[in-house]
Amino acid sequence: MDSQTVIVTPAQLKQFADFLEESNKRLRSEGRRMREAVKAARVVWKDAKYDTFQRQLENCMDDLEKFNSIGLKYADFLREKANLASKYLHRR
Repeated sequence: MDSQTVIVTPAQLKQFADFLEESNKRLRSEGRRMREAVKAARVVWKDAKYDTFQRQLENCMDDLEKFNSIGLKYADFLREKANLASKYLHRR
């Protein structure tokens, strides 16, 4: 076996895909909570630093959303790989 060979089971692939999907849900939920908290802080945080922070937060959230989108694509990819591996193993 060379260093390029990786051995995983279909179950492991599906488990990691589930982990990616669940992590994605948690990140989105936490992102919503963060946005709501920052929006609520506007009541007491009334200087220019709030606007700067809010813009930076939105930029970070946009990046996080891109990351989440990629994570979901990989989760789907891994599930498909797991299904193909399962079919292969059942034909043997």
